[in-house]
Amino acid sequence: MKKYEVVENWIKSRIESGMIVPGDKLPSESELMRQFGVSRNAVRQAANKLIKDALVESKQGVGYFAIKRSTGKSTEIGFICFRTSSYIFPHIIHGANKIIQKNGYHMLLHESWYDLSVEKNLLINLEKKGVSGVIITPVYGTSEYNNVALLERLESKGIPVVLLDSFFPEYSFSCVSLSDEQAGWMAAKHLWTNGHRNVGIIYSRNYFPKILRRDGALRFFREQGSPLQEELIQGIEGQTSAKTVYGEIRRVLKELKSMPTAFICSSDDEAIILIHQLKKRGVTIPEDVSIISFDNSDVSRYSHPRLTTINHPSEYMGEKVASVLLERINHPEIRLRSHTFIDSYVINRDSVRDLTKT
Repeated sequence: MKKYEVVENWIKSRIESGMIVPGDKLPSESELMRQFGVSRNAVRQAANKLIKDALVESKQGVGYFAIKRSTGKSTEIGFICFRTSSYIFPHIIHGANKIIQKNGYHMLLHESWYDLSVEKNLLINLEKKGVSGVIITPVYGTSEYNNVALLERLESKGIPVVLLDSFFPEYSFSCVSLSDEQAGWMAAKHLWTNGHRNVGIIYSRNYFPKILRRDGALRFFREQGSPLQEELIQGIEGQTSAKTVYGEIRRVLKELKSMPTAFICSSDDEAIILIHQLKKRGVTIPEDVSIISFDNSDVSRYSHPRLTTINHPSEYMGEKVASVLLERINHPEIRLRSHTFIDSYVINRDSVRDLTKT
């Protein structure tokens, strides 16, 4: 047996026996050198091997700490999102899976299709499997229309939950989301800078991040002393089928008494449907009406015209949410719940006309 393996096996046996518990600081390099009569290089080889096996972590300037999961604990992590193969979700999943696999876990990937009953069944199945943790983009609704009670039950059983790209403001869960209210403010500012004062908003009223995006845009116009007309602020039943959204946006356009110079859409897919409906009415983008949306999805880059949009750092968000969950799995003694807000920026393309130059 090599010298570093002696040190490695000693530390590993103490972690597995429970003599070293999650969060415990390991003996220092100098102490291990004296105890086993080995070089500093051998100690660091052992530590690096344990870090690779996700048993130990290094904190710079402090030392090594145990992060071993309990013996027999599942290495599976449940991941529930609305869709898995379209829009921003493939990028989120890719980012999360990189971190999950790197730390010795496996992702169980599921689609809820923004259906509360489907989401409930998926959560119950993950609970029965005894997964180590759950990442979820939750269906958002009123207190009577959500699965918060089930999420809280998972937490009570030692299965940590981290909400992705959304949150329940009245409940305490760890969350990773875009700074959606600020993103809405930025979208409104971009239109204002380009001379737009008569602006409409189309948003999904059944998804909390999109409500926040609406609120941020409204706040900007209030701050300018130029609040928007009520009839131009239109909520739709989004997050469902494209057919439903088509019908909702068609209804909105039919009911408008006058056309604004620009629309803020709460997502790129809504903006694409709006463009299609406007073109059917002989309206050109951005010559007649400008559009700004959110998420910087693939469709925004390949639409005609290409969409000006607020960036959604999807892959980074996936990496971050996985890291937050793993931190909670590896340190169950920490009771603090965190909310990570990620800032964004405008990606200026072709769908917003600059009225200040006319």
